[in-house]
Amino acid sequence: MSEFSRDGDMYSLGLSLDEAHILINLVEQLLELLGEGDFNHHYDESDPLAQLMAQLKAAPEEITVPEDPVLLRLLPSAYADPESAADFRRYTEPTLRGKKKRTLVQVRSALEIIVDADRAGIIEDLDSETWLMAINDLRLALSVRLEVTPDSYDHFETLSEEDPQKPIFAVYFWLGWLQSSLLNLLSNG
Repeated sequence: MSEFSRDGDMYSLGLSLDEAHILINLVEQLLELLGEGDFNHHYDESDPLAQLMAQLKAAPEEITVPEDPVLLRLLPSAYADPESAADFRRYTEPTLRGKKKRTLVQVRSALEIIVDADRAGIIEDLDSETWLMAINDLRLALSVRLEVTPDSYDHFETLSEEDPQKPIFAVYFWLGWLQSSLLNLLSNG
């Protein structure tokens, strides 16, 4: 099973080609969800017209509470009071959403090196904070979709091999393993 490793201040991650494909697929799905209704999902930051359109699209008065439960988990309301929550969301969500997307794009770029080589590989000199944030967001998204509870591992163990949720739970627990391996390296730093 893959895990993060460290040599001094340099972090790396060895992945099989299948693992890289799984991670890219998850990253792209989450990017799509985070970009929903957002012009700047695929815009070139050096294009002034695209920047203007993205700013107009993300005007503070247009931001609402996400309906999708995954987005609501990733972009939660800060206050119970709806008016205070709306004000806070209006001024913070574009930045938070943008940071999450940039993090996922960085991870996807690193994974594409393995996929383009069409073989297992090692991602070297990776930014541990970026990867930790991306894996956390992927796990949160999966946990919402799978309705994870403290008993979910026991539930996973009882699922038949034919159950379509079994591989998704397996990916969720694998991401937990990856996250744990990186956290262990960071805490022993």
